[in-house]
Amino acid sequence: MTMIFGIPLQALLGQLLVGLINGSFYAMLSLGLAIIFGLLRIINFAHGAQYMLGAFVGYLLLSWLGIGYWPALILAPIIVGLGGAIVERVALSRLYNLDPLYGLLFTFGLALVIEGTFRYYYG
Repeated sequence: MTMIFGIPLQALLGQLLVGLINGSFYAMLSLGLAIIFGLLRIINFAHGAQYMLGAFVGYLLLSWLGIGYWPALILAPIIVGLGGAIVERVALSRLYNLDPLYGLLFTFGLALVIEGTFRYYYG
């Protein structure tokens, strides 16, 4: 078995792959936050909660509705994106001309509501 720095090659490659996957998740989250702040000038604290919502929507599409992996992978971001667009049109658009603190407080409250709902139903 080949060893690199005293670590088996298979374990090293596995950890490298996990690091790349985690890094891509963090890059997607940070790019989303940067785009939202750049376009809307609102600090979105609900971004992580919406990311979690997308993961749960994908899980529900797979497990409860029996949709295949690839269609669920396409449908989950579309469903969560439509929900985010509705929140933006109904609530966030009214906060654009106000102090940015109001947008920050609204998205923080939205994150608390989303996380509290999931904590209530899923523990």
